[in-house]
Amino acid sequence: MGRPADAVVQPIRSFDEGCRRRLGIVIECRSCGKRVTYRAQDFVGFIAPSAEIETLRWRCAWCRTPAESARYVMIEKMDRQDLAQWKPPPWMKQRRGPVA
Repeated sequence: MGRPADAVVQPIRSFDEGCRRRLGIVIECRSCGKRVTYRAQDFVGFIAPSAEIETLRWRCAWCRTPAESARYVMIEKMDRQDLAQWKPPPWMKQRRGPVA
């Protein structure tokens, strides 16, 4: 069982580091089998800089069930069509000021 072609080789310690490295976040759903990749940068202000994305609760964009996994991936070689654009729901508020 090998590593996926888009896998990140070195562990990412925080969301802030994932953004600095311009990585993507892949959300995989066990229920419907969908796999979607977002730019980590799309979540700035909504996820704390020190957060570990693997410990956050994610939902599938299609069936809204809890996602199986979330992980960082390299997106520099991906086509723009392969990336989904995340937009916050109207009720979600962006974080203000420094968040630890």
